[in-house]
Amino acid sequence: MRRTLNGLILMVSLAWLATGLSGPLPAADSPRNLVVFFDLHESTDGLEDAVEFIFNKMVGSNDQLIIRSPSGLYGFSRAKLAQPKAELIALMRDKLRNDITKAAQGYKQVISELEIAVRNLEGFVLPSGVPSDGSNETRDMSELFNFYRQGLANLNQLRKVNDASLRQLADAFRNQQGENHIVVLFEREYRPVPRREALNILADMPKFAFQANEMFLTGGMKEPFAAGVLAEYFQQVALTQHFVYITAKKTSATGNLLENSGDIYSAFSKIARETGGSCLATAEPVDGLKAVAKAWKK
Repeated sequence: MRRTLNGLILMVSLAWLATGLSGPLPAADSPRNLVVFFDLHESTDGLEDAVEFIFNKMVGSNDQLIIRSPSGLYGFSRAKLAQPKAELIALMRDKLRNDITKAAQGYKQVISELEIAVRNLEGFVLPSGVPSDGSNETRDMSELFNFYRQGLANLNQLRKVNDASLRQLADAFRNQQGENHIVVLFEREYRPVPRREALNILADMPKFAFQANEMFLTGGMKEPFAAGVLAEYFQQVALTQHFVYITAKKTSATGNLLENSGDIYSAFSKIARETGGSCLATAEPVDGLKAVAKAWKK
């Protein structure tokens, strides 16, 4: 089922149109066209409950569904949704778990590289005078700052939910009858940073004080894209976006973590407000989906 995103978007869109033309007349209530975007890069906790809720409580026989994972796109027409729900739930549970597990490999690799940079930066500035992992680090501090900065860029590139991907999904709603909704579930990101003792020393080093403050004391609050412009694009296709911020707990080998996804939260909560959607920060994905379903009933 996994093809290129553009090809699948076109395929699913055509399937929706064909189903709408050849299927039974819609019921009295408005049909719902739903996309659920899982951008979970590490945790699969609560996945089963979330999938069950989608199929049992969020979509009916008159609705259509797309589920987007970190590496796959899965379309469910009205005919597909008429199949036994237990089979659909089992299928998507396994697909999502496999896709998220694969995506986690790249994420963990980048986090590991950032942790190495942090340990070696600490080794340069703390009294021990050697990298805290015991290795013979030969790069100077400027190179380590650049290495860490590149790691941050790599971390941002791993995000699947972005302006381009959401515009492509939104285009699938054009000319569709009924309500249009995208639910974005994004797992909160953390990144390793040096310990307070090391940061205090870096703050007293004129050559590195600004870089240290920029990279280790702020959480990337610059918008990843023009949220207002994307909200306007969604409004053109009568699309409501909902945002669920998954606040899973994290640990780090360095012991210090900084939230790295404040930019994502800021952008998508803004789009949710401007398109009339709901926004919730929660540890359990299913709680976010319940909030969306509750908002539909108002």
